[in-house]
Amino acid sequence: MTTPKFDHIDFIKQIVSFSPRQHTGEIKTADFLENYLKKRKIDFFVQKFKTTVPVEKKVILKADDKNIPCKSTCFVSGKIPNKENLISSLCKDFQYDEQIGYNINFNPSCKSISCACFYNYPAVAIAGKDVNKILNAKKVEGFVEIKPTTYTARNILVGNKTSPKVICFAHYDSVLTGAWDNASGVSTIMASIIQHPETLENALYVFTANEEMSYDKDPVYWCKGFRAFEEKNLAIIEKAKRIIVVDGVGISPSYWMDKYENLKSTIFFRQLKKFMPKIRRLGASTSKFAQYLYHSELDTIKQIKKKHLIQTCHELHKEISKIE
Repeated sequence: MTTPKFDHIDFIKQIVSFSPRQHTGEIKTADFLENYLKKRKIDFFVQKFKTTVPVEKKVILKADDKNIPCKSTCFVSGKIPNKENLISSLCKDFQYDEQIGYNINFNPSCKSISCACFYNYPAVAIAGKDVNKILNAKKVEGFVEIKPTTYTARNILVGNKTSPKVICFAHYDSVLTGAWDNASGVSTIMASIIQHPETLENALYVFTANEEMSYDKDPVYWCKGFRAFEEKNLAIIEKAKRIIVVDGVGISPSYWMDKYENLKSTIFFRQLKKFMPKIRRLGASTSKFAQYLYHSELDTIKQIKKKHLIQTCHELHKEISKIE
């Protein structure tokens, strides 16, 4: 029997066209995924849940009265009064330190604006190339206006939703363009559904919404969609033999990760530590190149290699097939 064809690059391009995939962009992506499945007569189930995300209404940063390109990276509105709190967004020590009050952040590994981390106080991200403009300026000031926006998010479930032996996740929202993070992962599990329909008997594939950020920060601001699934489907999680999350693939060969540090950034269940023994992450996101792309507009289809996606699909199918 011939394996059905699946065009990864075209599929990823279509998902990226809805970027940034927050709020309205995420809703459009969910519509696309549902229609994609309907056209191919693939049954699916939609789990709806309410969530609230920060929507940028206005952001400005000036150095000696000259505009500095920036993006908001915060959950609240407010002023950036000076340049004193210029920080690396890769340093997590400042994430929960609300005594700082504000920051200007940058990703030292990325040439573009990288919204690597979100803060509970006014914060803006700038490109690494503009750091010296901030440092050399006599006067720096800015302002960010954020509107908390509530909408209905959708986890889209395909396969065995009552007693799956394997549950496989890939989130479809993004901070900015998000080809690698995580249209690539969505493409991987869609390919598995189409090319290996026999896996639907024992596997449940979950296209996960609202992974990147939410005002639900208990315990963290990311992975709200995973916790929404966990809340409604705890029994099948407990019975499943393997839980897989595909996140950040296609830029280099994918490999399996199962350490807490690798899992907490991609599948932060409330009971993550309890389920850790059966969770594996498939990705390529610990590479230096990944930090270069992370949550930036450099994360485009140009960075994705078809051969790496095919290798990822082979790894995923091999793992699913061995679970009995």
